[in-house]
Order: sequence, then C-alpha cells, then structure tokens
Amino acid sequence: MIYLKDVSWERIHLNLTLTVKEAERVDSLRFYLVSLSGRVETEFAVADNDGETVRLSLNVTNNGLNRCVENDTYRILAHDGKNDPIAVLYEGSFETLSQYGRSFVYDASKGVYSVSFMTDEYSDLPELRLIFLNARSADMAKEDLYRKKSLSTRLKGFVKRTADKINVRFQRMIYSVVRAFSFLRKPRILFLDEKRDVLAPSMLALYNRLIERGFDKNYTIKCSLRNTESISYSKLSTVAVIAKIAKADIIIVDDYVPAFNSVALHKSVKVIQLWHAGAGFKGVGYARWGHFGCPAPFSAHRRTDFAITDSMAIRDFFSEPFGILEEQVIPTGMPRMDEYLSEDNRRMVTEKLYANYPAFKGKRVILFAPTYRGRNRKTSYYPCELIDFEGLYRCCEDTDAVVIFKMHPWVADEVEIEEKYRDRFFPMNFYPNINELFYITDLLITDYSSCMYEFLLMKKPMLFFAFDHERYAVSRGFHRDYASNVPGKICLTFDEVLRAMREGDYEFEKVERMLPKYFDHADTGSCDRVIDWLVLGNLPEEYASALKERRDRIARARAMKFESC
Repeated sequence: MIYLKDVSWERIHLNLTLTVKEAERVDSLRFYLVSLSGRVETEFAVADNDGETVRLSLNVTNNGLNRCVENDTYRILAHDGKNDPIAVLYEGSFETLSQYGRSFVYDASKGVYSVSFMTDEYSDLPELRLIFLNARSADMAKEDLYRKKSLSTRLKGFVKRTADKINVRFQRMIYSVVRAFSFLRKPRILFLDEKRDVLAPSMLALYNRLIERGFDKNYTIKCSLRNTESISYSKLSTVAVIAKIAKADIIIVDDYVPAFNSVALHKSVKVIQLWHAGAGFKGVGYARWGHFGCPAPFSAHRRTDFAITDSMAIRDFFSEPFGILEEQVIPTGMPRMDEYLSEDNRRMVTEKLYANYPAFKGKRVILFAPTYRGRNRKTSYYPCELIDFEGLYRCCEDTDAVVIFKMHPWVADEVEIEEKYRDRFFPMNFYPNINELFYITDLLITDYSSCMYEFLLMKKPMLFFAFDHERYAVSRGFHRDYASNVPGKICLTFDEVLRAMREGDYEFEKVERMLPKYFDHADTGSCDRVIDWLVLGNLPEEYASALKERRDRIARARAMKFESC
C-alpha cells in the first residue's frame, strides 16, 4: 500500500510525500499520472526514495511535451514494469485534502488553471484523484455574461474578438504563403527582437562573429528589430515581420516574441533563445505563473528549441520560465561575455573610461545598479528617496570613493544629483554597456539585477540593497530562494549599506563559493559554441544523448496503457 502523506507547492512544482507500507521492490517503482481511461499523461520525478517514504515532484506546466498537464481526472499509479500497478491512496480528512489544491490565474486574468485533490467515493479503498482543469473566460457561462452586460458592450466585445481572429488567421496565411517559397533561397538566419530597435549585446556579439566566420557566404543573415513596448507600429509593419519570420530557417531571439503567439513555425525552423537577462532572480514566463500578466498555458515562451546558459547547474533557471525541458538548455555561455572577458578589451575600455572620466582614476569606484520597480517599461522607476545621499557622500569622502548611478534601461530618468555632491556622484544611465563599467568598479551595489552574476567574474565584492525583497518576491516572483543565492551581504536599509561599506563587511566568501556554480566557461568562446553547437547543429554527444534519452523516456511513458477504472 502507498498513501499520500503530504503535499507542498514550490511555484509550479507539485511535491508529494508518500508513505509506503507492505510494498515490495519499492526502489524499482516508477510513478505515473494516469487518466481514468488508462492513458499515461506523464511520469513523476522521484526526488527521494528511502524504501518507506517517497518524494515525488511534477512541474504542472510541463508534461514532458512542453505543455501543461491536460484537462482530465487522474490517479497516481506506481509500477515496476512487471507486476500489477499500485494506486496511491489517501486516508486523511477531506478538509486537509481540499487545501492541497492550487489555482493559477494567467494571461491578465483571462484564464485559470487549477489542480484539485479528491478521493474516489465509490471504491473500497480511498484511491487518490487529481483533477486538472484549464478554463478561459471565453469558455465560462455565457448566460451570466450576457445578463450582466449591455447590448453595446457585448457588441463591442464581439467585434474585437472577431477582428482579433481575422488578424491571427491573416498572419498565419502570410506565414504559410511566404514559407512555401523557402526552397528558392539560401538558408536564412534571422535576428528577431520585438522589444528593442537595436541589437542587444549578446545578439550583436553573435551577429558579428557569424560575419567574421564568413557565414554570410552560405546564409542570408537578416535582422528584424522593433521596440513595440514604446512605439506603435502599423499592421503593415507587423505583416512585414511575419514575412521575415516565414523566410527564416534559424531564428535568434533574446526576449519574448509576441508574434510567435500567432503563427505556428514550420517544424524545420530552429529557435535559439539567448535571453538578455542571464541568470536573474526575477520570475519570468512560467516561473511566475499565477501572477498578473503571466503567459497562457501555451504561448510564445514555448517556441524555443534551445536556450543557452552559463552553466549546467543553473539550467532550471531557464527551462522553467520558458516551459521547456532542462535538456534543451545548453551551457554555451553568453555571447556578450566573449568581449567582456577579453583582456585586450578590458585594457582598452579601462583606458577610455579613465580618459573620459578622469575623476574616476585613483578613486575607489562604487557602482549603484539596481533593477527597476513597476509593472513594465512604461511604469518603471526606482525609489531614489530611499538613498541617503548625504550619508553616502560622507562615506565616499572618508574612503576617497566615487559613485556611478546606473539604473535599469527601463528607468528613463537620470538620478537627480545636487550640485554639492557632483564631484563624487555621477549619473550614467546613458552609458550603453554596464559590463564595461565593471572593469573599473571596486564595489557593486544592486538588488535583484542579473548583472550580479556577470560581476562575479570580476571577483570583487557586492552589497544587496533589498529593502523590499519579501514584497518583491510576492509581487514579481523569484524562481529560487533569494537569501541563499546572492553573492554578497544583504542590507534591508540604507543605513545597513553604509555600515557595511565602512566596515568592509561584504561577505565576500560567497563570491568565491558561487563563482564555479554559475560559470562552466570563463573564456572568450561562447559565440563559437553557440554557432557550432546550436546554429550548425553539432551538439556535443553528452548533451545530444541526454536530450534524446529524456525524450525517449517521455515517449515510452506516454505510450503505456493501464486498465481503465
């Protein structure tokens, strides 16, 4: 007998603790989520099995096919491949069982995905049941909606929905027609960004390296760059983007691409996600499911064939947000790091910075570079009133230091500096590449920004002014514990920041401990690895075999059939 003992949730991960009684060969059991018709939906990951207690885990947004667990009622069956399966039972109270469920509102509250627990009331043994249900507002009781809305409101809604459907169908038609003639042209690589009108650093580095290696002789290399968050583009412009996507055989992106929600890419097309933010803390994509504005069950996030990372140890930081398998995340290193780690570039940039800003030379340089607050680019800001400018200035006088204020690119306004502080405080939002500032920085002060990980490679101290980390974790969402994963001292008030600076209390040992975890490669070969492994498809055997093995195991599980009940 196997009984459910406890249930817990870690974001989108459902964790089950089972108690095993009178079960033989428990170490050989595999656990499956099986519909009442006997169809296997997915296999649970076994986190721990000591023979008496088994701990299972399931990402409810990924059934192995990069899809959410489908709508159905399921049981959990343990099977060793030879004997009859063993159903997981439950003997506790219904009140406790009902509290284990979870609902995830998604897509700006247009839908909800729920997981509920119950038992089979008609069996002799209390067999556990899990109910998965995805419901969108458009599917809900239309009678209620019509009673509560006026005729004009209903008509406007109908017109908008119809226009949206026509627009999507038109985009799909454009894609299909243009794609049909792809055999007439050279293979095409498209750098695609719908968030910026210039190439982001990693995309630019990869583009330049492709040209250096002569790929433009055998490939047509194109860019499609639009800043859709700040600029309104015409429908004709969107059609042009769809046409460019249709012509592409390899698409390089480094952010969310809304156009992927409309068109189904041809199966031969490869999408490589560079992800501009690196291994940040902020929840994105499916890592923040249940938060306002998180994606729908199937969305553009999942249109990724391969994502890249700096190390194997942090693959889940990328697979979870994009809703893909960990084996699809490859530790090539970030292309923008090649230039950053070049000693020649470091020497040249350092000389240029000191020449342009002589006030920095010979001084201790402190870089204040937090992330933004607010929902999006339009509402982004940073609460500068929390900075004790007077106290910081006195600290700088005592230690002969200067401070560079470099806010997130979404924060448009420079930090306002009073005249009396301008000999030591320098607002530099306009500076395009924060990594270049790291060369001359002696201390980084940040909060949840992913820049902390690139600064790790400088092997210099950091402080984390995280005055709102508990609220930020709830509203924005973290995809791992903050306190145990930052490479430096956390300060909850600015007084604590100043005290740490004066005392040199940076908890620097965290930098040395965390550096090997976050970087498998600290060299200038990231662009070439992306090109050779992913663009050309010469994936090293260890990664290719791991991905094949994972997919084969998923296919075998889903091909199984148990007796219906």
